[in-house]
Amino acid sequence: MEIKNIFEIEIEGAASTLDAIDFIPQYTEAVSKFLRDHQSSMGNEWVKQTAGKLYKLTKNNEGTVLGSSSDIGAFIATYTKIPLITGQQLLSFYEQGENKNPFGNVYIDFGVQINGLPKVNKYQAETLLKDLSDREIEIGEGRVPNFSQLRLIADKESDSGLAYRLADNVENSEDVSQTSAYPFLFVGKDGLFRAYLCRDAWDACVDILSYFSDDGRVVRYDAEGVVPAKKERDLVSELTGKFIRKF
Repeated sequence: MEIKNIFEIEIEGAASTLDAIDFIPQYTEAVSKFLRDHQSSMGNEWVKQTAGKLYKLTKNNEGTVLGSSSDIGAFIATYTKIPLITGQQLLSFYEQGENKNPFGNVYIDFGVQINGLPKVNKYQAETLLKDLSDREIEIGEGRVPNFSQLRLIADKESDSGLAYRLADNVENSEDVSQTSAYPFLFVGKDGLFRAYLCRDAWDACVDILSYFSDDGRVVRYDAEGVVPAKKERDLVSELTGKFIRKF
């Protein structure tokens, strides 16, 4: 199947990969502010470690942003205005496309999967489970919060220096999908895991939340068929930047 930057089907709205010209300026500004805001309290090693996770994104010759991870997805949902696709929306595209990944041979992170007694990513799982419990959301066989339902924070107690909290607008169990809502082939137990569509298979067992590959795509969803307008290429700025990088 041809990989497309825009994919539209019968549901209201359009899903698209990120365009570097539109996305990178606001993303780098947000990451820079996040690092500076926590530098004094978390330290320079945390800054280096976190920058290494969040600044991994690249682009192809067409200007499409390449790469994805749970940390990056949660960061975008927390600190930018990019409307990331939810698991429910991605599943609708998948099913109406005859059980195919609408973006081809890539993986798409859309949230995390959490269940059981925390052993995997123990501290981060405990932090998120407490938020779910405080909202009286039963875990059952497992829950799958979308990135839009998560908030990424700096946390000294976490081994990774980052943790996930539940967004303020998540109020009841109907807001957070059960694990059984998705056709996952593999589901991790007793902890916190990535939730993603990998090529044409659904997975919720990978425990490395910062895992990154250029095969990933960050996908946004714009309601009512509104596709974000692309900015015109700024040739002068490109040439100026190329000159400055010589020095």
